[in-house]
Amino acid sequence: MIKILCVDDDKHITDALARYLDKWGYQALIASDGETGLNIIQEEQPEIVLTDWMMPGMDGPELCRRVRSTGFTDYIYMILLTAKDQKEDLVLGMKAGADDFISKPFDSRELKVRLNAAARLIKLERQRLRMAAALDEQNRQLNELYDTITKDLETAAGIQLTLLPDKNSYIPGLNLDFLFMPSSFISGDVFNIFPIDATHLNFYMIDVSGHGISAALLSTTLCSLLSPHSHKNLRGPLGQIKCDTCPNKENPMVSLNSPATIALELNRQFMCNDKTMQYFTMVYGSINLQDKIVTVTQAGHPSPFLHKADGTIQTLGGGGFPIGLIPDADFTEESFPFEPGDRLFLYSDGLVECHGQNDEALGSHALEEILRAGKGLPLNAITDRLRKGLVAHRGSEMFEDDISFLAIERWAEHR
Repeated sequence: MIKILCVDDDKHITDALARYLDKWGYQALIASDGETGLNIIQEEQPEIVLTDWMMPGMDGPELCRRVRSTGFTDYIYMILLTAKDQKEDLVLGMKAGADDFISKPFDSRELKVRLNAAARLIKLERQRLRMAAALDEQNRQLNELYDTITKDLETAAGIQLTLLPDKNSYIPGLNLDFLFMPSSFISGDVFNIFPIDATHLNFYMIDVSGHGISAALLSTTLCSLLSPHSHKNLRGPLGQIKCDTCPNKENPMVSLNSPATIALELNRQFMCNDKTMQYFTMVYGSINLQDKIVTVTQAGHPSPFLHKADGTIQTLGGGGFPIGLIPDADFTEESFPFEPGDRLFLYSDGLVECHGQNDEALGSHALEEILRAGKGLPLNAITDRLRKGLVAHRGSEMFEDDISFLAIERWAEHR
């Protein structure tokens, strides 16, 4: 029930108002002066106040000003009862905070209509406040959910980083460095390099279609499948893994099978379906340190660059089919010498397709020139230049696709 406070120093008027309000279904509160009315407002917080303009002590406009300056939680609708009808007086009352006026002597029918209109506004205001409170609660819950998801994604991103090679690991005969720049918290890109036995190392770079959680889940699954010790911490001093403590029987996928055979098996196991339509591109290779030969298979992935010690740069591979799209796809291999001082660069398409501020992609030619200019520099200097160049080209550190870059260098003979 809506409470209406009647403030008037004339008891006959307040009695009449109380009878009308009771008849119309309102709860009537009575005050004989402005000060008493303000106290009742503070205690009872009525929805509507009917106050006389002229009263001893605190008059109607002053009561309006005091109510507006107090800052009650719920809005209080103020109606001035007045015999004043001059425009200047009405402006004064509105400035004091009045919402409406009723002329004295008042007509009960007019009073009822004005109060019904005020009651509708009060009900609408209550509805607005309820909706605002519900929206605030929904926002609070969404913020909590967002915080939880963000923390989970940050944790997942930290776990995903452990799947990458350790730049500080000792790999006999090789140096390595890389860039890993996900477009969001987690990435559909993954890459690694690991020893198979005393003279062989395998490496791969994978780019799962799409972005976000689904792509990251598949890339993590593939990393686990392709790792020689998926139950062990993938980060660690790789050079300490000896042939006799690295039994390939633990994971047939990383045995000395050819890279093309591994691609065929992955294509068999991860054929996309109508629900997921997920596929991935890959470069998988094996390095024979004794024979100084690298054998690679390319499955729809951007062609690696081989930067020879003499400064020439070769583009490797012919493309091939992505894994998971064509059931009977065939995968071929390419072998090439990997001499001391040679460098092999692998990258995902997010790097060369990175669009700049003029909406122009970086392109493989620009990447090749960056690599060419890096001759004689250590690998970490090249990756640093590349990272800065990408940020400058993009005009931001936010990228539309995951970016991965892996650099492998064969030691020079004098080391």
